[in-house]
Amino acid sequence: MAVERKLRTRDGGGEVPAWIVTFADLSTLMLTFFVLLISFSNQDVVKFREMLGSVKNAFGADKFREGSYQAALTGNPAKQKEEKEEKEKEEEAKAIQQIEEVTSSVTKAVNDAEMKENAEVKKGDGSVRIRVKGEAIFASGAVKIMPKAVPFLKLLAKALKKSRLPVIVEGHTDNIPMKTARIRSNWDLSALRATVVARYLISKGVLPSRISAVGYAEMRPIGPNDSKENRAKNRRVEFLVQK
Repeated sequence: MAVERKLRTRDGGGEVPAWIVTFADLSTLMLTFFVLLISFSNQDVVKFREMLGSVKNAFGADKFREGSYQAALTGNPAKQKEEKEEKEKEEEAKAIQQIEEVTSSVTKAVNDAEMKENAEVKKGDGSVRIRVKGEAIFASGAVKIMPKAVPFLKLLAKALKKSRLPVIVEGHTDNIPMKTARIRSNWDLSALRATVVARYLISKGVLPSRISAVGYAEMRPIGPNDSKENRAKNRRVEFLVQK
């Protein structure tokens, strides 16, 4: 029959089993371990991994195993980078395809509305710009869309609705100062015209979140303001669709 080994307490108050000492040491060690975990819970990942490695080494568990806590913590950077690049390529391809579709749809709208003499479509690197003569949409010094421009703007709105790309409506003027009771400068005129056209596109179904309007006054001419013909070219409304 096995005889249980007992130890006397230091104060001589009685005997305790020998296993209780080992149990107490183990409990203290585990408590210390979890205190360390908690103390490092708000530290950055690098420091936490260093601490975790030290603890693993102390217990002789420094061998890497598939599916261990370290692998779950760090993930796979190479795979994540590859997935990110693949996603970016897909988005880029979709944006380029939408630019091609918008270019085709807008060109058809210009032809159907018989606006070849007043509008031109220019496809760039990841964008398409529709340039329309100001006199084809607005009367001189006015900010109200003329009835004759409505068919074209309807077709343009229909073409732009097909994509989810952002659209910037730009207003441009010549360098002749503009000042009336309502419009005090070319800045006002260009901004108001861009805003009026943007609102019209929104009323025809183009998402407001995709539309922005900006007025450039005479600051971005496409030619010198040295003749009546050239000034007419600079008075324009442009639509920039870009990825």
